Amino acid sequence: MNDFLDNTEPRSMAFILATIIVLTVTVQVMYLLWPQIKEYRNLNNSYQILNQAAGSQQGLEAQLAQTRTEVDNLSYQLHGDMAGLPEKQMESYIIGRLQKISWNSGVELASVIPGKGAQVQMFQETLFDVKINASYFNFFNWLQAINDELGYIVVKKFEISPQGRQDASKPKLNISLTLVSYRMVTSS
Repeated sequence: MNDFLDNTEPRSMAFILATIIVLTVTVQVMYLLWPQIKEYRNLNNSYQILNQAAGSQQGLEAQLAQTRTEVDNLSYQLHGDMAGLPEKQMESYIIGRLQKISWNSGVELASVIPGKGAQVQMFQETLFDVKINASYFNFFNWLQAINDELGYIVVKKFEISPQGRQDASKPKLNISLTLVSYRMVTSS
């Protein structure tokens, strides 16, 4: 080793020592300091995000209120006013609404017979056999009003026939249809 040191030029020796120092510093930075810097950046980002969230908590409350309103509106579109009604009151509610809609639409509600349908997956059908007398346009308005006021009611089957001989410009129709309301089955 002494021979190596004696025979090596001072410039080469300085270069070797500088290289060893640079490599040592590089290794220390890469393996000791750089992971700490990355962790600090991640923690700083998390801190800033949490700080913004805490500062905008009022905005969060407004978003939650808006989301609740949207859920209530979707529930109303799906179930209408009968979302919270017990099963026994639902039939009388629907019959009353059908009568009101019929009066407003100029449709004669001849009969409504409620019945129980099948269970479809997790929903129980409630059937309403309805007979009405109306002109075509009044019937169309009646169906629109049912959709608007009762929410998701399905016409399962229907029959339309003319009501005897009448004025060709305003024919009356006998209409028989089965309306179906679906209600989620609650496990008791």
